[in-house]
Amino acid sequence: MSLGVEAEATADVDPDARADDAAVHAFLNSYLRETGAYEVVDEAVGGVDPGADGLARTTLPAQGIDLLAPLAYRSPTERHLFETPVRYRLPDGSVHPADAATLAALVVRDLSRTEDGDAVPEELLERVLRSKRAVASFVDARAGDDDRLYAERLSFRDAEQALVFGHHRHPTPKSRAGIAERNRATYAPELRGSFPLSYVRADPELVATASALDTSAAEWVKSALREDPAVTTDFVETHVESDDVLLPVHPWQADYLRDQPHVARHLGDGLEHLGQVGQTFHPTTSVRTLYSPAAPFMVKSSLSVRITNSVRTNKRRELERGVAVAELLDTELGDALAERFPDFDVVRDPAYLALDVGEGPESGLETVLRANPFGGEGTTNATPVVSLCQDAIAGESRIGRLVGTIAEREGRSTADVALDWYRRYLERSVRPVLWLYLDRGLGVEAHQQNAVLTLDDDGYPETFRYRDNQGFYLPESKAADVERYLPGVGDRLGTVEPDLLTDIAMGYYVLQNNALGVVNALGCAGVVDERRLLGALRDELERARDRYDHAASNVLDLFLDSATVPCKANLLTRFRGMDELENDIENQSVYKNVTNPLVTELDR
Repeated sequence: MSLGVEAEATADVDPDARADDAAVHAFLNSYLRETGAYEVVDEAVGGVDPGADGLARTTLPAQGIDLLAPLAYRSPTERHLFETPVRYRLPDGSVHPADAATLAALVVRDLSRTEDGDAVPEELLERVLRSKRAVASFVDARAGDDDRLYAERLSFRDAEQALVFGHHRHPTPKSRAGIAERNRATYAPELRGSFPLSYVRADPELVATASALDTSAAEWVKSALREDPAVTTDFVETHVESDDVLLPVHPWQADYLRDQPHVARHLGDGLEHLGQVGQTFHPTTSVRTLYSPAAPFMVKSSLSVRITNSVRTNKRRELERGVAVAELLDTELGDALAERFPDFDVVRDPAYLALDVGEGPESGLETVLRANPFGGEGTTNATPVVSLCQDAIAGESRIGRLVGTIAEREGRSTADVALDWYRRYLERSVRPVLWLYLDRGLGVEAHQQNAVLTLDDDGYPETFRYRDNQGFYLPESKAADVERYLPGVGDRLGTVEPDLLTDIAMGYYVLQNNALGVVNALGCAGVVDERRLLGALRDELERARDRYDHAASNVLDLFLDSATVPCKANLLTRFRGMDELENDIENQSVYKNVTNPLVTELDR
């Protein structure tokens, strides 16, 4: 089946075939973009006819094998839609279909022969197949669930649990190593998992904690338990009203930690596992951040599971970073941000609790308490941008359906609606993020999964929120300016970096993953020519250069003037086995120069 043509009715989709199709798209698009070594031709090659938009052709240099992919849609932002199966041509001229396993094996074998340095090719192949199997199970469970996947109006929970396919440019977007298959239905957001939190009762001497609020993290947790109608009076009297600290934790992680010697030795001696208690929480797109519409906070729990590139445990420096940023945003900096951009906000991570046992810096029980703006009326139509932009199981994507509905309601073309929609999006996302970085000196990794967009009653962007205590940077040229708001904040964040590195990070996460990713989603939906949206993005960046730019930063000049720009290479990062959470910004990921459509696709 192809993403570029109207699919069968959702209920008739073959989960295995659809998952394989998605895996081929994610893997091949990653390879083509990261190598740049491909061409698009209009004639048949080796008996493989071009698709409606040509034929992508690349050669695996170490093996002399051609990969041939008919294009249903050729994207100016280079996430193409293929007419599957794609094919490979051997040196003897024979041509064969390539499913995801075959494609990955061919490419990884070639990378193993052409790329120097450390690599984990077998692990990468295993994770490609693990991800594909997971997607097949998600498609099987969610096919036909369009009202909770693609409706114009969705609750925050539904939108967070609608990410069936994951990152479009990642070779293993749904790879998870650690959670047993028997527990998948409980813990997977894609399967609408839900469960009460587990709690650990601890002697205060065993707990590290901090809070930027008027109340402590421990008291915030206890106050929520007192207000929770699912918590018994006996539990409150016995545990909540004690002098001990109650630490909320993901139940999978609680079970895992009970078997770890550094935690087990304290059970019965200052530490007690209380089991699952209270109202139901729901895992969000990140798997480990847990949400309840009735709770005053979300819980971002350590989870000793490898998800895509990294084991998702909270680092102590990240816990402190969340508190420091919350305090920073309570200064004149936050006031100026709110006054200038009332439709933009940063979701605070203002408090944490961590079990301080064992010899390492983390015990595995580190819990961030994240402010919850998505309760009450905030539950409706707030959606992670990545969920809004993903391909559908069958038929149109949610963003494509949304633009089509607005166009029909307003009696306008989808292209005009898409352009207006995108301009409003940029005003609420890219504009404040660039002001915050270039004018005030605080960079945020506002990629699509870290971005939550609230839509107004007409379906247009209303409010943009950034979330994630990991992704804050201070460029060296601006660090002293930020210090004046909150002395010592640079040391507390631990991410004062050379402007060159923060420029690269901002360029990838904000402009390529987010802004250009939205362009691609609207183009793939067939509602607008991507070049119209590229023009709007270029206008926005030129506006920012006129108003916010400074000599130490090169990010805007790069994206407005250079034919190539640095881009995170997810395939090569995964091939190298790099864990982004374990390394500093300079050594987190592989970056490659890729084509910059703001220059190459526009006649300006």
